[in-house]
Amino acid sequence: MNPVDFSFIFQTTGFGLDVLFSLWWIYVPIILFVSFIAAWQHYIHEKYLESLEWTTLQIKPPPTLDRTLKAVEQIFAGIHGIYIGPVNWKDRLLRGKVQDWFSLEIVGIDGVTNFYIRTLAQYQGIVESNVFAQYPDAEIVVAEDYIRKWPQRLPNAEMDLFGMELLLAKESAYPIQTYLYFEEKPGGPDNLKSIDPLSSVSEVFSTFRPGENFVIQILMRPTGDGWSKEGQTIIDKMSGKEPKSKPDALENIFKSIDGLFLGGSAEKEDAPKDKKLSSREEDIAKAIGKKVAKLGFETSIRLSYIAKKEVFHRHHFAGIMGALKQLSTLNLNSFKPNSATVTYSKGMFYKLFPSDKGFFAEQRTLERKLRLYKDLRERTFPQKFFIFNTEEMATIYHLPGIEVRAPLFPRVQAKKGQPPAGLPLE
Repeated sequence: MNPVDFSFIFQTTGFGLDVLFSLWWIYVPIILFVSFIAAWQHYIHEKYLESLEWTTLQIKPPPTLDRTLKAVEQIFAGIHGIYIGPVNWKDRLLRGKVQDWFSLEIVGIDGVTNFYIRTLAQYQGIVESNVFAQYPDAEIVVAEDYIRKWPQRLPNAEMDLFGMELLLAKESAYPIQTYLYFEEKPGGPDNLKSIDPLSSVSEVFSTFRPGENFVIQILMRPTGDGWSKEGQTIIDKMSGKEPKSKPDALENIFKSIDGLFLGGSAEKEDAPKDKKLSSREEDIAKAIGKKVAKLGFETSIRLSYIAKKEVFHRHHFAGIMGALKQLSTLNLNSFKPNSATVTYSKGMFYKLFPSDKGFFAEQRTLERKLRLYKDLRERTFPQKFFIFNTEEMATIYHLPGIEVRAPLFPRVQAKKGQPPAGLPLE
């Protein structure tokens, strides 16, 4: 075994340091420039967000709903119409602009279930017209932001919170279980009944005591059809089709030379034979194909349970997670927590301690709670998100039908009539 030559290591390290210090005038300006650009981007991005004017709309469902959730799909399809294309690089770099987004919120406050849509003021008319087009008897009012009634900073001496953001367990091309799965056909297609997957959420909210609150915040922004390529890639892989890599320019030149001097045409590869899919794989491929055929939204779900400490019961959070598990399926997709956002931390090196609680556990837990509550108040669109289509959006956010009979569920009490035509304005 040869001894370690420390002199060579020292010489190499010294040479590297000499080069580093002698060329400082090259890399220091680059580092400063990159830092300036990053700071400038953060500044203009914050200024852009501060310039946005938001409106909170509260929606009360009509006494009866005579339409299926396909009507809600049409609402989301209409809202998707605001999408023209991705934000161009000039607006992104010079103005800090980002893609416009909406916040769909199902809120339980003191046992009452409320539905809100927080939208940019410029899209208020689009949201209202699409909702009224499908539910003309619904009621939409501009409401005060309910979050502003809570302390600006949580947790505090009186209130605590627990929450997280959700991700999908698989790629976005795999769909969750949608409302179509919950439809029953006991007497033929003319006698269609449905089980509302959100009924469990309203039931959990109805058990809340005064001082208990829960927010299901669904952030969404329309996107183009580029995400559908992911679904086609998955289907091709299941079928045994490997993605073809395009040859570069140099490779094409050599192939042309081989064809000229060696004679004959370029060698053709045998086309891969399609693999016969099992019945399970066929179901998955059909579900993926159906999902990517519809309009898509970049989506994130944020859950927060906020309550006074004397009535704080974290098991309510498990009840909401159980309601969302109805939409999960082993073959396709399901929800999972974004571990970086869960408002609980075991601390550093927790495995070394019998208590399973490491260094800075309480400090890290507090930091996570503060960050989640700040993002909740500001409706911050997170870095990690997934894609839902209109069918999935209609499944997780819709006005409940008459089969949802949870107490303290507000509905429109009287049907409003339209004014007669030709009524004078003065």
